[in-house]
Amino acid sequence: MTWAELQEAVGLVAGNIGPLIKSDGQEVITLLLPNSIEFIVAYLAIIETGHIALPLDPAYKSLEFDNLIEQIPPKMIISNPEYKLKFSEVHQKNVTLLQELKHRTTRSYKPLRLNAKEQIASLTFTSGTTGRAKAVPNTHANHIWNIKVCSKRWDWTTNDTLLLSVPLSHMHGIVIGLSGAFYHGNTIYLQRWFDETATLQLLASGKISVFTHAASAYVKLTQGPDHNYDLAAVRLCISGAAPLPPAIWQKFKQRYGVEILETYGTSETGRIAGNHLHEKLLGSPGKPFSGVDLKLSEQGEVMIKSGGVFPGYFKNAGATKASLTDDGYWRTGDIAELRDGYIFIKGRLQERIRRFGYTISPRDVEWALLKNPEIKDIYVLGRQVSGQPDDEIIYFLVTELDDEAITAYCKQNLLFAWRPDKVIRLNELPKTRSGKVKMMELKDLIDD
Repeated sequence: MTWAELQEAVGLVAGNIGPLIKSDGQEVITLLLPNSIEFIVAYLAIIETGHIALPLDPAYKSLEFDNLIEQIPPKMIISNPEYKLKFSEVHQKNVTLLQELKHRTTRSYKPLRLNAKEQIASLTFTSGTTGRAKAVPNTHANHIWNIKVCSKRWDWTTNDTLLLSVPLSHMHGIVIGLSGAFYHGNTIYLQRWFDETATLQLLASGKISVFTHAASAYVKLTQGPDHNYDLAAVRLCISGAAPLPPAIWQKFKQRYGVEILETYGTSETGRIAGNHLHEKLLGSPGKPFSGVDLKLSEQGEVMIKSGGVFPGYFKNAGATKASLTDDGYWRTGDIAELRDGYIFIKGRLQERIRRFGYTISPRDVEWALLKNPEIKDIYVLGRQVSGQPDDEIIYFLVTELDDEAITAYCKQNLLFAWRPDKVIRLNELPKTRSGKVKMMELKDLIDD
């Protein structure tokens, strides 16, 4: 598809969305489509109208979709016939099919245009999908700031071509991948999902100069036999979402002759640090980007001010205030140390699990599991594994369900990244007199 063809397709869809949204302010439009031309057209059409795009991850289940929609009721839901069925029946009737928006219209509307620092472009969720999950708005100015700092660090130009298989429903896929390619006018090779063999074949085709994905993707690309793929045309391999183990960096370099550049950021802050093309330190995501004001608290927590920091959680002023310092720094919850200007991530202050590119709240997993009446009590614990980019998830369950029933329930109702590496059954959870779980006793059970 050429840029002119894309512009025409976006204009048709926007011309039908605009008149349907009768509002003087920005409205949320939910989008559920796979990585595809259709996603790009629908996403850009929402942006063209001036409203807020809230893409949902197709990997979620109907239980999770329902909760998201009820948490932030959208003005419109856009999907296709296949993905419409992922919603429960009560919400399916509110879905507008993209194909219905692709016809010419004579209706007129006035696109909403605000200051770039005020106009929200996208909403994404920090983790999970219960009432505790928080929606992160990013403005047009946030998007552009992130793209510019990465462009400068990585010499990203109009001559690059991008391979995108990272989910476009996530912050990294939308901003650094999709919007970055739009900003530079790059050719995009789009995959519906990540597949190791297909990815290596495309990277070896000589057509791709930039590839970006989560650290877990690089783990998969270094597994299995080496088929002598020549990646000489690939000048940038970017890793984000979780720390990249040095052993994977070394194995990838040895196998393919390409160095992975690690980057660090959060949905709330945008990009914080990134390795330079010609200056990197193994085990570190690099030095802070230009314009990032970074300092560490007494506990070593990373605190940020920058043009990438979002305007605050969507309709959740309390949660926003709780994460801001008195002098206006955003508290990331990550523990780090600085050495010669390089940042080294040491752990997490807040209870979060990072897995397959997702940031997961254990309490969200518990919420979904307790929807099953056969599960009487549960505690979910994440465990960092040395040398691995992904945390493990351990379930401590009070239930009479067997392994087969638990696996079936998880497959039907839970995102794949939420499913357990280990299940430990107990007659009851060890708790203090005040009802708090005794963490040390649970940790001692993991390796028994």
